[in-house]
Amino acid sequence: MKSARKIGLFGFGTVGKGFYENLKKHPHLPVSIEKVCVKRLDLPRIGHELYFTDNPDELLSDPELDIIIELIDDAEAAKYYVEQALLAGKDVISANKKMIGESLQDVDNWHQSFGSHFLYEAAVGGGIPIVHSVDGFFRDQEVKEIRGILNGSSNYILTQMQRNNWAFEKALSEAQAKGFAERNPVLDVSGIDASYKLSILAYHAFGEISSIKSFEIESIEGVTKEVIKRAKAKGRKVKLVATLKKTGHEIVCSVKPENISPNDELYSVDFENNAVSVETLISGRHVFVGKGAGALPTGSAVLEDLKRLLDGYSYQVSKRVKTVA
Repeated sequence: MKSARKIGLFGFGTVGKGFYENLKKHPHLPVSIEKVCVKRLDLPRIGHELYFTDNPDELLSDPELDIIIELIDDAEAAKYYVEQALLAGKDVISANKKMIGESLQDVDNWHQSFGSHFLYEAAVGGGIPIVHSVDGFFRDQEVKEIRGILNGSSNYILTQMQRNNWAFEKALSEAQAKGFAERNPVLDVSGIDASYKLSILAYHAFGEISSIKSFEIESIEGVTKEVIKRAKAKGRKVKLVATLKKTGHEIVCSVKPENISPNDELYSVDFENNAVSVETLISGRHVFVGKGAGALPTGSAVLEDLKRLLDGYSYQVSKRVKTVA
């Protein structure tokens, strides 16, 4: 019988706690969280007996820890922790879409250079298993288009504006109060957050690295009550839609508000839900819908990555990766 693998966890915020709660429901898994690195040791942490430290080296230099799970919001620090862990031969799981989206060339080098595994399902779509699906099931089917709602915060805001005739500012405040939007919501409402996720999907769908600088990105801040009213008058809804297409040798990516009709698969996807539509040459269109934010949905994606690690799974991204300006 194999001995239990030992986990070092970076971060114990919303996602970290969600992962921990999900893991407790699976006592059969041969793993244990040995150490948790947090910014502040003075915060009360009730309901568990985990070991906490504010020293990252306690995790990175511990030879007994063979899995590192990174669930922090600091992209620069996250990149350092992930790279150092991989260099030390540890398997790594991350949920940091900003770090991954901005560092895809490094991510590709990690996949090709290290014998250990690096998985990040939770970085895209919360609880929707879209990275695993695009990288695995759709790998040999020739993806034609990926289109979806990839940011639960902006979708929640637009839903409240649509249903309750709220102004943007009121809907944003409500999203922040419910924990769907950050105190600084710029990445969410600007479309940048969805762009990071779209670039990750482009990498797995086509084996190409696309800079979000080449994306067409438009904020939802310009969506006023009048814009919503005009859309409703036509029986339509305004959604922040992320689109990825490959035409010939060109990859086209955009994230922008669109007026969508009732026969669109994204029309009924409201509040903090995400949806991803994948169209392939062989099996046609597939639509995934699920919670795009929240402790338990995102934590469940981290848990699924952990299960895959235990089975020895690694991504199958093409080794012939091209960089697209």
